[in-house]
Amino acid sequence: MSLASLPSLPLFLEARKHAQANPDKIAVIDATKGQRFTFVQLLADAAALKQRILEALHLTETGDLDEGRIAYLVPNGYDYVVTQWAVWAAGGVSVPLCTSHPVQELLYTIGDSDPSLIILHPAFEKFEVPLRESSTNSRRSFMTLTPFTQATNESPAQFPEFSPFYAPDRRALMIYTSGTTSNPKGCVTTHKTITFQAQCLINAWKYQPSDHLIHVLPLHHIHGIINGLTATLLSGATVEMHPKFDPATIWSRWQNQGSSTMFFAVPTIYARLVDYFETHIRGTKQETAAREGASTLRLLVSGSAALPTPIKTKFAAITGQTLLERYGMTEIGMGLSCGLDPAQRIDGSVGWPLPGVQVRLTEKETGAVIDSTDVDGMIEVKGDNVFSEYWRRPEATAKEFTSDGWFKTGDVARRNESGAYFIQGRASVDIIKSGGYKISALEVERKLLALDDIQEVAVVGIADEEWGQRVAAVVKQRANTEPLELQSLRARLKQEMAPYKIPTVLKIVDGIERNAMGKVNKKTVAQKYWPDKA
Repeated sequence: MSLASLPSLPLFLEARKHAQANPDKIAVIDATKGQRFTFVQLLADAAALKQRILEALHLTETGDLDEGRIAYLVPNGYDYVVTQWAVWAAGGVSVPLCTSHPVQELLYTIGDSDPSLIILHPAFEKFEVPLRESSTNSRRSFMTLTPFTQATNESPAQFPEFSPFYAPDRRALMIYTSGTTSNPKGCVTTHKTITFQAQCLINAWKYQPSDHLIHVLPLHHIHGIINGLTATLLSGATVEMHPKFDPATIWSRWQNQGSSTMFFAVPTIYARLVDYFETHIRGTKQETAAREGASTLRLLVSGSAALPTPIKTKFAAITGQTLLERYGMTEIGMGLSCGLDPAQRIDGSVGWPLPGVQVRLTEKETGAVIDSTDVDGMIEVKGDNVFSEYWRRPEATAKEFTSDGWFKTGDVARRNESGAYFIQGRASVDIIKSGGYKISALEVERKLLALDDIQEVAVVGIADEEWGQRVAAVVKQRANTEPLELQSLRARLKQEMAPYKIPTVLKIVDGIERNAMGKVNKKTVAQKYWPDKA
């Protein structure tokens, strides 16, 4: 067996099938390089890098990493895809590092995942010395990745050999949880799980080889890796990769009608797209082209955080597009999704269980299954989409599963008569208990964001002797609006919601910190502004 062969993973076999059907079919467009890469070249480059990895670790005899972890710091683009595929081809576990993390956070991920090799793209070579010096494992190897370039007619890419597939239950990917409620944990998924997660979405959202995804999401999270990269490439579609999100770039690309069919993003991205349109496009000669271009997309999905209805409404008014909401997390991939038909998209709902995914609601205190509608319960999930383990944390893993094998997400939802789910938030931070009532912070945030003078908001519960908790709102105002005052804000909200849900504490700030996926760490927010009550 050649060191530069590829194992017969479903992902690689599908890529070969797409390449055989159309040798010129583009798999990846790298916006930074300004280059286009075919499926043939992607397979060839992955096989070549696989060989380099095995040689660097002196594994040429076995030709198998045998689930060894390989961490890599590579920008969003073609080089990232080749690196990920090469690690899988070599039989290793892919550990993507966050490109925006400082050294200390990178060291946490590296220390916890314990990789035998760290691959650094030249853009991140400056990290090698501090990572080497701070590493607790002196035997850990480093490799500088040589960036790949588009093949030419003079030296076209050639199909690599294929070898037998190792067991589908092998560990393949370790993604670290967001750490919004505790220290990040390494969430391990197998090849079988990855394939199921991707194929599940292909079936539900009807990915086609004719699709073209503009990809702007971080590639150390499930949203960017599975929904964006893996499902798109498995289906034979083209992924156009950008190093980061820029609203001007996206509106410019959309104006080029027919150039893309899909776009996946987090709510803050859609909010910024709306703001950019209102500030820079409305009333200009680009407005018609922008509206019409965006209206031609086949599928726009919002996830990773709750989508405020006001943002969904404003985006629809501009583009004619009703964003598809879905629910997922690192541990389960995607579990729920609204329908592909826009008529099956309900404001505030993340829809119904995806094919092959089981979902139920249970009582937090007793664990009893809730069959009735419009009752809050804990979301539990079961299926081939669920992760295998938290890396080297058997007790934490066991704690998150019920005795009958359901994963406890820690999220609260209610279900309506049609079986559609409505997320109420994380039980630990988004459910505020005040004066005997349980209040969804997400619901309060949606109401606040519907006000024209509020740009961003985070609602948290802070300790109170009389009420148990008080509803507190941290708000970033829109520019050039009248200063917000608590009493006038409360008066406006009384037209919209029950008095006990209305914030009694207001903090005006210049900005609200979010992680790469647009999530707010509410424990940090509460500690920052109310350290004695958090």
